[in-house]
Amino acid sequence: MIAAEKARVRKLALGRRDGIDPVARAEGSAAISEAVLALDLAPGAAISAFLPILSEVDLTETIARLDERGHPVGLPVMVKSGLVFRRVRPGDALVPLGFGTRGPGPDAPEIIPDVLLMPLTAFDRQGGRVGYGRGFYDRAVADLRAAGRFPRLIGIAFSVQEVAAVPMEPHDAPLDMIVTERNVFRFA
Repeated sequence: MIAAEKARVRKLALGRRDGIDPVARAEGSAAISEAVLALDLAPGAAISAFLPILSEVDLTETIARLDERGHPVGLPVMVKSGLVFRRVRPGDALVPLGFGTRGPGPDAPEIIPDVLLMPLTAFDRQGGRVGYGRGFYDRAVADLRAAGRFPRLIGIAFSVQEVAAVPMEPHDAPLDMIVTERNVFRFA
């Protein structure tokens, strides 16, 4: 039943996100980038980000500016065991990784993120997040926590992806923060 509700919420929010005009999407991505760069990120903190697939927020400029500020930035790469985060720098060659994604190749060093900038399909104002339904980020967060690491979890989305309530399951990690082009939501 929860899976069906997540699928409903995902479809609703993705429909709204897909309907954003390309100019508004670019302007929204720029506003989100500025909001992320204004966050209180510890000097040198390792940060995972993502490159857009379909109609997602474009963090390309954010990645470049975080790198300029001395933050090691990694992109998610799906491997047999789950997700790893491989270091990326502006100008690096990227390879296709499946599911419409691209990122650093296998020789790029892995980073252990202190902050995860997480894509999502839908969110609520309690820190709930719906992803794409495959659980990669949920497992990555669980693995990091099992290893004694507790990264800040920051959802990245357009405001049209907000829903009244996200159905949560025990394995769903609530977000610490959500950044949209209009607001920064912080949760305890």
